[in-house]
Formats: sequence, structure tokens, C-alpha cells
Amino acid sequence: MLEVWLDCILDMVKTIPILFVVYLAIGWMETRMDTVTRIVTSTEPAGPIIGALVGAIPQCGFSVGCSALYCRGFLPPATLIAVYLSTSDEAIPVLLAGGGNWKTVLELIGVKLIVAILAGYLFYFTLFRKKWNPDELPDDEVDMDEVNMGCSCCNGQTIFGAAVSRTVSTTVFLLATMLILNTIIYLIGEDTVSSLLLGGTILQPALCALIGLFPGCAVSVLLTQLFLSGTISFGAAIAGLSAGAGFGFVLLVRESPRRRDALKIIGCTYLAAVAAGIVIDLIF
Repeated sequence: MLEVWLDCILDMVKTIPILFVVYLAIGWMETRMDTVTRIVTSTEPAGPIIGALVGAIPQCGFSVGCSALYCRGFLPPATLIAVYLSTSDEAIPVLLAGGGNWKTVLELIGVKLIVAILAGYLFYFTLFRKKWNPDELPDDEVDMDEVNMGCSCCNGQTIFGAAVSRTVSTTVFLLATMLILNTIIYLIGEDTVSSLLLGGTILQPALCALIGLFPGCAVSVLLTQLFLSGTISFGAAIAGLSAGAGFGFVLLVRESPRRRDALKIIGCTYLAAVAAGIVIDLIF
């Protein structure tokens, strides 16, 4: 057991510089959020493609920001679904920190982009084929401070300070998560943990996608760690990370002018994530 804990600590010490560089880059991108969101709202037909590209940026602010834009009537529902499906929160930094290589990271981003774009256009031409009219939505103000509800560690800080803060908080959380997960796997056994998560069955993506619906960056960290440890398949990881939208769902349900439409969007996101995960597992 002591050897397991020491390995976790040494792994985290080696990954702190990587996390810091990644968060510096993310902080720089976040300062351009206004520009990015204006691009997202510029044209509806290209919405799923643009939304997927925006969601692929590894941070939790854009899914929340796009939820607020939808609630204000600035963003079509199919575009919002594409944003949700491509969002991965902390998955990319965790993959790099946890021993994943760039090939795995690029595969994750590429597959999630394809899933987001295909699903976005599928829903654009089917369930949401009715012409989107933002004028039909209420004019109630949405507090854009909600965009930072999941990233309070960065409020009022410089890019460098935010990177330090995020690196420290992520390192502590990752270390705690890795210690807990590795201890559980060590005590219970990898085969038992895999069976609890329906390992080796096509139902695992559905379970992981259900876990992904829970709000917060912690879920993406958990799913990524389970994937790195070999407990869940690549398809299940894609399903869980595609279904997760950080705190975006929270704002959507809370501020949406039509609660039924909000639940419809969440349901479509979940079904698309599960379908993608199952197909990936069947192919690979």
C-alpha cells in the first residue's frame, strides 16, 4: 500500500510543471472569451462546427458561458449541444499529468469533435429543425457572472496568478483522487472494480455518461483517472466526458426560459454521448 501511495506522489510531482504550462495557455484563451462567443453567435448554420471547436478548449467556462448565451436567446439549441459534447473540462490536463501521451489527447479531442459536430447537425435537422427565433425568448437578464461559477479560483487574478492557483488546486485534487482510486483498486482488485462499472459490456458507456451528467470538474477528473488506470474503455471515457458539461447544465436548468427545452437539450446530450461511446467500443 505504501508503495502505491509513493508512486502517486512521485507522479504528481513530475506533472506539476506540465499542469502550470497548460493552465497558462488556458488563461490566455479565457481572456479572449468575448471574441470567441461573438464568433459562436455570428451564424446559425455553422453553429455546430463552431460550437464544437469552442467546447474543445479545455476549461469549464465556455460551457457555462454558452448556456447563458442560449438562455438569453443568442445561441441555438443544436449549437449548445455541440458545445456540451465537445467539452472535456479538466480531462486534457489530467491526461497529460497522468501519463497520457499526445496521441491519446489528440484522439480524445478529435473523436469528441466529430461526435459533437455530427450530433449537433443531427439534432439541428431533426428535433430542432424548427426555425430558431431568439425573439420568442424572454428578455430577462442572465447574470453573466454565472460564467465563472465553476471557476471561482480565477476571479480577479492575473493569468499567471490564475495558473498558479489552478495548478495548486488541481494538483491537490488529483493527488487526493489518485490516492483514493488507487487504494480502492488495490484493496478491491481491478477485476472487481471493472465489473462494478460494467467493464467489458456495451452498457459501460451508458453508466459513465450518467456519471458525466453530474456537474463539476471533479467528474471529468474521475473519468479520466479511471480511463488511465484501464478501469473503463475509451468509448466509456468518451461517453462520460461528452455527457459532462461542468456547471453548464446547472445554469441551463436554472435560467432557461423553458424548463422543458432545457431537459430536452440535456437528454439529447446524454443520448448522443451514450451512442458515441457504444459505437466506439464496438468498432475498437
